[in-house]
Amino acid sequence: MSLSNAGHKPGSDVAAGDASARRLHLAVLALGLLWLLFWYRDTFMAMVSIWDRSETFAHGFVIAPISAWLVWRRRHFIRNLPIEPSLLGAVFGLGAGFAWLLGELASVDAVSQFAFVGMVISFIWAVMGTAVVRTYAFPIGFLFFMVPFGEFMFPTMMDWTANFIIWAVRASGVPVYAEGYNLVIPSGRWEVVEGCSGVRYLMASVVVGSLYAYLNYRSTKKRLVFVAASIVVPVFANWLRAYGIVMLGHLTDNKLAAGADHLIYGWVFFGIIIMILFWIGSRWQEAEEEAPAAAAGTRGGAAAAGQATTGRLAGLVIAVAAVTLWNPVLAFLDRQGQHGPVQFGEFAAAGKWSQVDGGDKPAWTPRYQGMRGQQHVLFTNGETQVGVFLTYYRDQVAGEELINSENRILLNKDEEWRFTASGTQRQPIGSEAIQLRTNELRSNADASHRLAVWHWYWVNGRWTHSDYVGKAHLALSQLRGRGDDSAMVALYTPVNAERRGEAEAALADFLATMGPQIGAVLEHARVR
Repeated sequence: MSLSNAGHKPGSDVAAGDASARRLHLAVLALGLLWLLFWYRDTFMAMVSIWDRSETFAHGFVIAPISAWLVWRRRHFIRNLPIEPSLLGAVFGLGAGFAWLLGELASVDAVSQFAFVGMVISFIWAVMGTAVVRTYAFPIGFLFFMVPFGEFMFPTMMDWTANFIIWAVRASGVPVYAEGYNLVIPSGRWEVVEGCSGVRYLMASVVVGSLYAYLNYRSTKKRLVFVAASIVVPVFANWLRAYGIVMLGHLTDNKLAAGADHLIYGWVFFGIIIMILFWIGSRWQEAEEEAPAAAAGTRGGAAAAGQATTGRLAGLVIAVAAVTLWNPVLAFLDRQGQHGPVQFGEFAAAGKWSQVDGGDKPAWTPRYQGMRGQQHVLFTNGETQVGVFLTYYRDQVAGEELINSENRILLNKDEEWRFTASGTQRQPIGSEAIQLRTNELRSNADASHRLAVWHWYWVNGRWTHSDYVGKAHLALSQLRGRGDDSAMVALYTPVNAERRGEAEAALADFLATMGPQIGAVLEHARVR
């Protein structure tokens, strides 16, 4: 008996069990992450597709490798950290999974993609434990930069850029005539487009600035200040860039800063600004953080050694289930509601308005695609003609949904029409009032040919002009089992530039009189 126990070291069984448990967690983590990529491959590949086609989000390809490198360079930190399943991580995984479900139901790719990354992070948390996630918080959180997010900022930042150019050029003594995003100065015409907004520079700056702050500072305050500077500086720099390009073209008779030149100048200018920002930031650089010491009881302690194998396995199973059950739920909800072809109801004359057979229709149509059905009809009250566009959506999938960035009243850099005014207003439709969007369009071929356009959404019986509210109605409708039927409604009428009030009055009268019929026609399509 004494000979058989002579070589036994106290705690060796515990240490061996601890190492075995760590290997189990790492194996579950690796296999689980691969499973998540496969199980939610449509969401992941949608991100990859955007990285591939958009220079604004091309940085997405390097985010995961950088995250892995950041973890690897601090791999020695994990040696003294306890590894055990986290119920809190599984709860967050359930929340992220539900957010993914809502994003899919509402066809909001950004929500689905953020939720997918959230599920990945929650899974790491649930499998490896809170101590590990806290230690590697930035490398893991850095994965959120994979999501191609920020297109909603284009209109606002285009407005800011256009307003700054107008102010700065006029302050330089050059007269400017502005109509929407179109600027005319004595030397030529300029247009503020999405590439002028600065969103591309902002995205690049935030990603690089966040990484720089993490690698060079230990203080949370310094990191936040530098990230804030990485957000603010490129916005102002883009304004100066845009103003400089316009003035450079003006002063050189458009020999410089024309064509692709302004893009090259823009990136050179942006690179110089970022280098200056990094140079200034280096003045407060701090030493790298050291690995934490082992906490009492974390290696070979009673808590780690005594944890039942069945309990540990149960925790890992819960972690996997929390982030994988949502695909079957989505498949079940997708089978609810109406499917198949769309059949519109008929309009009837009301008040002074009656339908016109034939008639002169404008060359303009809403720049929408992917609809299951559409209808274009004309009405007249004997003096004014009003057109109605209905684009109806059902069984919506990515690229064929009502509310997305590609579906617009007018495309950016449209060859036939351009915006001259836009806004929102509240108008009665039958017994209720709705908020709708208003636009004025001008033909590029004939400046006197203008249209007033009012448009809004119908989502399973609910009216809204908001993309966000429309998406929320769509998700709620599907959660209730009513399907995803929805439509865009657009009214238009010709505009006399000197008597714009007449066009608005005609549209308001038509909407108050015929609005309930529009709802009835759409409801007929929904229930058929």
